Amino acid sequence: MRAKLFSILIFLYFITFQGCAEVRSTSRNRTLIPLQKADLGAVLAENEGLEVTWEDAKDVRDFYRGGVQQKAKAEERFREKGYQEALKCYQSSNDFFSKLLLYIRGDSAEYFLFEGTHILFFPDLLVADNYFKMGTIERALGHEEEAQSCWKRSLSSVQKSLQSEQTEWGLSLERKISNSLESKE
Repeated sequence: MRAKLFSILIFLYFITFQGCAEVRSTSRNRTLIPLQKADLGAVLAENEGLEVTWEDAKDVRDFYRGGVQQKAKAEERFREKGYQEALKCYQSSNDFFSKLLLYIRGDSAEYFLFEGTHILFFPDLLVADNYFKMGTIERALGHEEEAQSCWKRSLSSVQKSLQSEQTEWGLSLERKISNSLESKE
């Protein structure tokens, strides 16, 4: 009963503030945002701190931060070659982002969070990066079909990101995904 009430309250919260939660890019002239301004390391650094769990996530910031934090865990497991755990963390990260993307569309290098505070807001690009790395893991495990499926999802997400905000990070990822889709082992 509590979970149902909680779900209803979250739904009402998002519906109430949906009109206010529009991502506005300050780079209207579609300039390319360099890696020095927007990259994975910067996004991870902005979202360190108290861990957000799925049960505690209540607003846009919580779902975004929870997704980024799960991604940070996945990146660590990926580097350590703990592939099964990395896959779980990447999927958990994507779950947070998919909830967020139901209500807010568009990436932004300067997302207005609250008075005087801007953050790097790249849910589509982070989802794309997650799927790209999931595909890389699947290939390493010998699952070529799953790898191709992940990379196709990744390509779709990176294209959405690039429609909102042109970043070197996004363009680089798009090239990597395209190369991975073209090369079958």
